[in-house]
Amino acid sequence: MKRETRRLVVYSTVFSIASFGVAAAMSLSAGLFAVGGPVGVFLDPVINLTVPLLLISIGFQVINSKGGPLLMGLISAALFAVAFLPFLALTNVVVGLAVEGSSRILGYRGMRAVVVNTALAGGLEGIVSVLLGALFVGYLINATLALIFTVAYFAESSVIGIMSQSLGSYLLKSGVLK
Repeated sequence: MKRETRRLVVYSTVFSIASFGVAAAMSLSAGLFAVGGPVGVFLDPVINLTVPLLLISIGFQVINSKGGPLLMGLISAALFAVAFLPFLALTNVVVGLAVEGSSRILGYRGMRAVVVNTALAGGLEGIVSVLLGALFVGYLINATLALIFTVAYFAESSVIGIMSQSLGSYLLKSGVLK
């Protein structure tokens, strides 16, 4: 296996597993998935679009090559499938494909690329997971709330993208990550 391919696989795996573990711990400890009412279904992604998304976004920057976002999406999808969360598995495939496409146009590093890729990853992760989850359990979603939370997911993900660009840039320039 070539050095670049090995690097792609190792970093994709490490960042995907780290994000999955943090997301699981944060979701279970916050318990927002158990909040009732029409708003409750939208709250869990709010937690997952913080530190787990930050890790994924830094992973995009560190990998910095074609196939990175897609591979991270596929690894994350496999992790969620093993955890019996098929709607999140499908969501991660969609997100991986979307970010792979945008990163081929914008790149992986630089403020604009990182913010757009992170916003796309987080915003899609948020709303697609809610919609697919609702379809899987037969829950009717309020369209107005879906629109409000979609805007919130993309806004939150943009802020995380700004933070990720600063942190990722520091980690790369300092030599902590290569």
